[in-house]
Amino acid sequence: MPTTTTSRLPPPTSWDEFEDVCKSSFSLRWANPNLARHGRQGQKQDGVDIYGVDSLQSFVGIQCKNTISTISQQLIESEILKAEKFTPHLAALYIATTADRDVNIQAFARKLSEERRTQCKFPVDVVFWPDIVHDLSREKAVIRQHFPQYFSLPSQTPEQLKREKDIDNISAFIEVIDFSSTYEHLSWGAKYIHLSILEQLENMNNVERSPVFNLHDQDLLAAVNELIGEWSDLCSLVRQAPYDLIEHQNTLRFCMPGDFCRNQEENDMFEKIDGKIGNLIFSIDAFCQLINMAYLEVNLERSSLKARSLYWKI
Repeated sequence: MPTTTTSRLPPPTSWDEFEDVCKSSFSLRWANPNLARHGRQGQKQDGVDIYGVDSLQSFVGIQCKNTISTISQQLIESEILKAEKFTPHLAALYIATTADRDVNIQAFARKLSEERRTQCKFPVDVVFWPDIVHDLSREKAVIRQHFPQYFSLPSQTPEQLKREKDIDNISAFIEVIDFSSTYEHLSWGAKYIHLSILEQLENMNNVERSPVFNLHDQDLLAAVNELIGEWSDLCSLVRQAPYDLIEHQNTLRFCMPGDFCRNQEENDMFEKIDGKIGNLIFSIDAFCQLINMAYLEVNLERSSLKARSLYWKI
């Protein structure tokens, strides 16, 4: 009887979909849900589309090649030259391709990697489409996510239906949160607060207070409440503090002539805000970790990109 690994699932024609498939595949291969896609189309990527740590905790890069035929030796050498400029330095480069296995390319990659190791340079490995499908098959939910048209769904249990509703609700919730930009803005500390921090809280509350928003997963519900609670505490302090608006930057600036607070009360407020920023970052990390571990169907990077359009033009 054919299995997922012996069936010939067709590779996606879209480069964006192929990168998503590769991210899922390598995440399952290395048991690491925290791989990240690098930049976006049109940006210089230094030969790396996806990066993160492998199962040995080595920092690696993945270059995705959606090709009709097999890849060439020249392409491999070209991608290596680009990846050598990537920072931080890679421990290994993987070239993922939609092509079938090619013994000549495999032999070339092995020989080239051995030469590079003697020069203390990172090795390269080519991962072909059958290998990508094999890794995807480790988790049925993930391969169904990318190829739903090839899998007939059995009758769902009440628990499965609850999970589906939780996924729909949490997806709507995170589509108003731009996690990547929020991390950057919170790194500014208490001195500068981007207005999107306040706007995102309002949108989160609107989604959470909707009569159709309901989560059955109590751990997920607790994580949402914790996130909203810490976010609300920070925004409440910001509204009380002496901030000036820098309109052309959509940013609030704490009143600090000469980079010092004007009095002890304002200094105490500044330190409280700094502490709340730390608490919020911790809550965001915990929330995202729960999503990445328990809800592989939810794509945080894609939802952040969608949320970004709510707060500024991209």
